[in-house]
Amino acid sequence: MQPELLSQLYLAALRWAHILAAMVAVGGLFYARFGLLPAMQVLDEDSREKLHEGVRKRWLPWVIGAITLLLASGLANFLLFNDAAQAWEDGTWMKQTKYHALFGVKFLLALGVFYFASGLVGRGEGTAWIRANRGKWLSVTLLMAVAIVMLSGWMRGLHVGPNRVAEEEASGVRFNVTQEGMAAGEDESNSAAPAEEAAGDGAEEKAEDASAEEPAAAEATDEAAEAAAAS
Repeated sequence: MQPELLSQLYLAALRWAHILAAMVAVGGLFYARFGLLPAMQVLDEDSREKLHEGVRKRWLPWVIGAITLLLASGLANFLLFNDAAQAWEDGTWMKQTKYHALFGVKFLLALGVFYFASGLVGRGEGTAWIRANRGKWLSVTLLMAVAIVMLSGWMRGLHVGPNRVAEEEASGVRFNVTQEGMAAGEDESNSAAPAEEAAGDGAEEKAEDASAEEPAAAEATDEAAEAAAAS
């Protein structure tokens, strides 16, 4: 297998892992806040605690796995992209686009999501205050996760780097060249039109002269014939 193909597969695997982990984390938060939590309100306190404990045991490994995968794939993607972007704009592209600052905000939001998500499924006394008001902190965690998704979409749009500008400039050059070629063709056709008209006029004049000469020649022939008959 070619090294270039292996590199592309490696990058794709990192991206897929990051997206799938985010789907699990954000989807679980959304379901817990708007599906599970409201439905549990009809249960008595003892039943709610038993259900929470059952959900916690089954959901905790998924939370830990998603957090681990998000951290590992996110940092790997950032480091690889950071190396590639050093060749853009003489190494100043990151500074011009504030990419590092955007990544820092995204990373801090992600740490907040990891903390609250772990606290919601944890059992430690230090995070008991989170579980005491699950609805509130689920909403906060979900809003932070949505902010991360929106920020990621914005940053993803920057990944094209300066290539977009270069492509637009190249397409503009091609368009201008095409327009110039069309204009040159129009000029040639316009310059050729008068010559064709002049040639046509000349031909018409010759035809008229020839038609005018024919009666004179016929008259001369008739006169010659009459003179011969008289003699």
